[in-house]
Amino acid sequence: MWNRLGIKWQLILIMTLVVTLVELTTLFSVLNIQSSQSKESAVAQVESVTKSLNNDFLKVILNPTTDAFSDISYRLGAFHSVVGIVLVDDLNNTLYRYGSIANIKKHKEEVLQKISLFTKNSLYIKKDLSMDGYVYGYTLVDIDLAEHKKTQEEIAWSIISIFPFALLLGLIVSFFLGANYTKPFTQLLNAMKKSDPTHEKITLVQTNAKNEIEELFSGYNNLMQQVADSSKELHFQAEHDQLTSIKNRFFIEEQIKAVLKDESGFTYNLLSLNLDQFKLINDSAGYQAGDELLKMIASDYAKILPKNSIFSRVDGDAFMVLLKNSSEKDGLDVLDKSLEKLRDFRFTSDNESYSVSASIGFVHFKSFEYTFKELIKALNSALYSAKAQGRNKSYVYDPEDDITERFNIELKTAAFIKEALLSGPSRFELFAQDIVPLQYETDMYSYEILIRMWDKDNNFIPPDNFLPTAQRYQQMHEIDIWVLWTYLETVTQNPKHIEKLHSAHINLAGSSLTNPDFQAKVKEAVMHFNFPWHKLELEVTETSAVGNFAKANEFIVWLKNVGIGLALDDFGTGMASFEYLKSMPFDVVKIDGSFVKDMHNDLTDRAVIKYIHEIAELNNQETVAEYVETQEDVDALREIGITYGQGYFLGKPKPLKDWL
Repeated sequence: MWNRLGIKWQLILIMTLVVTLVELTTLFSVLNIQSSQSKESAVAQVESVTKSLNNDFLKVILNPTTDAFSDISYRLGAFHSVVGIVLVDDLNNTLYRYGSIANIKKHKEEVLQKISLFTKNSLYIKKDLSMDGYVYGYTLVDIDLAEHKKTQEEIAWSIISIFPFALLLGLIVSFFLGANYTKPFTQLLNAMKKSDPTHEKITLVQTNAKNEIEELFSGYNNLMQQVADSSKELHFQAEHDQLTSIKNRFFIEEQIKAVLKDESGFTYNLLSLNLDQFKLINDSAGYQAGDELLKMIASDYAKILPKNSIFSRVDGDAFMVLLKNSSEKDGLDVLDKSLEKLRDFRFTSDNESYSVSASIGFVHFKSFEYTFKELIKALNSALYSAKAQGRNKSYVYDPEDDITERFNIELKTAAFIKEALLSGPSRFELFAQDIVPLQYETDMYSYEILIRMWDKDNNFIPPDNFLPTAQRYQQMHEIDIWVLWTYLETVTQNPKHIEKLHSAHINLAGSSLTNPDFQAKVKEAVMHFNFPWHKLELEVTETSAVGNFAKANEFIVWLKNVGIGLALDDFGTGMASFEYLKSMPFDVVKIDGSFVKDMHNDLTDRAVIKYIHEIAELNNQETVAEYVETQEDVDALREIGITYGQGYFLGKPKPLKDWL
């Protein structure tokens, strides 16, 4: 209850309580003092009476005559407060009585013990009668305290009558103090209620005071301004991309959600832009140059957009545009202008000239036509379809299109891959296919490790279906880590198998060679597993080898020092120069099966196989021919001198567990 009262009323109540306590304390103190003074006055009065009549009392004791008694009685009549007196000699004989002595008799024993006794209305006191040091007797006196009590009551009523005026004065002072000393706090409170610094609405407070109130008001004003400035900055950062200063993903997503629920009946257009081959710019010119390019594109591209559009950066090189209250024709016009603007966007960094373009997905929609999740999925489908056509292409979303269906299938496949990497419910399994020596016989065996996948319903998904999806969604390095680690974890539990193993080939995506996570996992595996590393060959396809080998040079040197071999897979399909074959550190060259398949009918294919083998032999590199399907293939390859053969005729892929 107390905490609910305002400071003003708390102060008034406190002041009222203080005044009341002071008045009551004063009243009780005065009454106590007055009571004490009344008793002292009564005692003094008895002293005065007995002192003035001391000689007369002694005369009566020494000569108890009628005249003496009459004389004392006469003189005592002048003392109106004396109710009664008893005169006793030294032999304890009562010689004289005056007035009413009934109460004296009643309290005699008690008075003799205490000398003085106060009752409600009387004072009883014993006074010795002495002269020259000899006590001749004593008197017992009964004094009426009525006058003293009357005086005490008058004083008490005087104080009580003053109390309301004192209380009223206290209340007036309390109201005055409450109104004046709480005024700054009330002023500050009202200003706080009216202020909203997060929306730049500030009510400042002012004062003429030169004390703590001035410091308090000044602190409040500064605090409100700081909050307003910070809120403005935070609000800007919450809605804008830090690099380009255009709107960010959070802002445009909120805007999209809002228009999806808008009941105005307007239509809208949504564009998703993704820069083509932006990663190459980052890799070749560096991230700083890439950042500068993004800022340039954001600034220049924004100039062609209508005023009612929202332009945002939603990811590294991905942008999004929302056109409000816009017809499909208006949106398609912006789409055409966007393609033209970004068709060949050029910039220069360190005296090197670069150009980029963009793929654009487009969706026209109206309120309540999609949920937010459905709309973003449609937009991603359109962007996927645009990128599938090549560089600087666009695609207008059509839910009935086959490309959209393929995109949905890819999304499901990507989800299956993620599940398999996390050990279920979809799953991976390792297979292995023979790599058979053609120039000699041995009881040792070699194989290539292959990966297979089943979805959560145990439906088989061919590698040609899920590996391109993994490549597109940047999951290949995770798959390569899984294959390498799972293989090593499996075979190191079977030392006899490792003893009979000549070599194990594991395929890698070219991007894995430069991936920091993959490199770290390989180094961890070398420390973790007891495996003869010279028996491991990492295969990279020709089409991805050249550029990635150049960028992963330090890691490749480390692999060679450990003893891990490198194989060039599908050689001949990428039209790579034989100069690369000579200059790069490959241990094995795998000849693409398309040459093997037609070598009996096409002398050129046979000559290419022979030439590849001769170059590899000069470089001390072994060769493996793929797609060996017949005995005729085996005989021809042996005649050329190919080191190994791989194909269904020599051995079909089978689960790795069957090899163990």
